[in-house]
Amino acid sequence: MSKGTALLRQQNEKRTLALLRAGKHSSRQEIAAALGLSKNTISLIVDKFIKDGVVKEIGADEQGGVGRPRIQLRLQAEAYKSIGILIQHSYFQYVVTDYCQAVLDKGSVPMETDDPEPYIGKLIHLCSELIRQHPEVLGIGIAVPALVDPIEGVVHFSSHLSWRNVRLKERMDSSLPVTTKVLNLVKAAAIAPSSGLPAEHSSNSFYLRMDEGVGGAHIIDSQIYSGASWTAGEAGHLCVEPEGPLCSCGQRGCLEALVSIPAMVRQMQQQHPDVQTEDDLGRYIAEEGTEGSRFQEIMDKSGQYVGMALSQIILLLNPGHIVIDSPFHEVDAFKQSVLSTVDRRALKLPTEKTSILFIKSSYASSVGAAFAVILDFEKE
Repeated sequence: MSKGTALLRQQNEKRTLALLRAGKHSSRQEIAAALGLSKNTISLIVDKFIKDGVVKEIGADEQGGVGRPRIQLRLQAEAYKSIGILIQHSYFQYVVTDYCQAVLDKGSVPMETDDPEPYIGKLIHLCSELIRQHPEVLGIGIAVPALVDPIEGVVHFSSHLSWRNVRLKERMDSSLPVTTKVLNLVKAAAIAPSSGLPAEHSSNSFYLRMDEGVGGAHIIDSQIYSGASWTAGEAGHLCVEPEGPLCSCGQRGCLEALVSIPAMVRQMQQQHPDVQTEDDLGRYIAEEGTEGSRFQEIMDKSGQYVGMALSQIILLLNPGHIVIDSPFHEVDAFKQSVLSTVDRRALKLPTEKTSILFIKSSYASSVGAAFAVILDFEKE
């Protein structure tokens, strides 16, 4: 087999895997038709996958009519696995997923320092143990609250971690038997199956995440658009209050400085000093319907700020879908404030063509980081 023929066959194998992953099961005939390949080519690929334990025949379909029944196939999802890690200020979170993003293992590890050397050392130790337990792992995805070069895997700057120019991928790859992909945590969350975006991610969508910071991701033709300096979608640093509080980026009135979870906690502490964490803040969700409550005031104002930012995004990007991923996805005061502000500030036609969805996803960044490894594997 020539080098060119071998490469073409490998590409066809990856395309077949992607199709089976998306559809869970299919037949040889359906795969051949979907990929525009001959039935013989697909049969050779499928037979190899069956021999390797990657695909399983699950029986004939029950279609009527003449002709031989089609043998249905199912991907053995645990034949390939991926590790996803979310780095945060005081801990890192990890998952091991199968090829279809089902979480097989998960946990978190507390960290007492942001110093990159011991932090990365602990990451390497954990990943070594996870790879020992799950030898099917294809690679490691790491989501970081930072400006990241996803090609070189360099963390250029993180205000949350005080990291600058950390060559994270290089450090991980030199110590582990599989390669590492590094990406911004919000962009990782945006591609996670739990992101709330349509399965095909539509042709033009936007994902906004509110947690320790506020970030966004612009999705075009099912791909994250990073921009020339990897900062496309950074909605957290849109100015929505020129005289507002100082942001970690050095500017005043950024969305992140006003509606991130730490910012909301600080606002609640003005009247409720016992509120110290996101969990404490969550206790007030039950009170959001109370007339004149401090929590309701904060939700209403925060919704206005988010709506102001989304109005600019709708006018500039004209997305078909916007997903707001936050702990306040069920708080009516927040949701109604967002929607009413968008209605007031954005043009009528693009607003009507944009659907806005409120969700709260768990492990989205770590699962998305693991999923990024799978997507890269299918493109190799």
